[in-house]
Amino acid sequence: PFLVDEYMFRAILIPFLILALAALGVRCNACGACSSVCPTCHCFDIQDEVKAADGKRLRNWDSCMYPMFTKETSGHNPRMSQKERWRQRAMHKFKYYVDNFNAIACVGCGRCVMYCPVNIDIRKIVQDISTL
Repeated sequence: PFLVDEYMFRAILIPFLILALAALGVRCNACGACSSVCPTCHCFDIQDEVKAADGKRLRNWDSCMYPMFTKETSGHNPRMSQKERWRQRAMHKFKYYVDNFNAIACVGCGRCVMYCPVNIDIRKIVQDISTL
């Protein structure tokens, strides 16, 4: 019999996951509601407020769903399209975090689904993929 090892399974599964996430990412309008209500999202930006005699460094909440989040000083933006940003968010929560910490970065609360104005349900795609 032909056995599929984990490497082959991942080689088949990951491209499917990427295509499915890209399809959902096209629907996303980059409002940031999902990341603003997510208890595991922790993205931020650092801003310096400089005055004549002093200054302070502020840590401000930010979202990986916003177009300027990954823009580099050179002007290059590695994730220009919304579908790329949405894919990155989903892969971070369900793949990269698992690879690094052996746990998903989602508590399953459903807040992202409840507040999404275009009704993207990440739980559905995760459920569909887990049945493969």
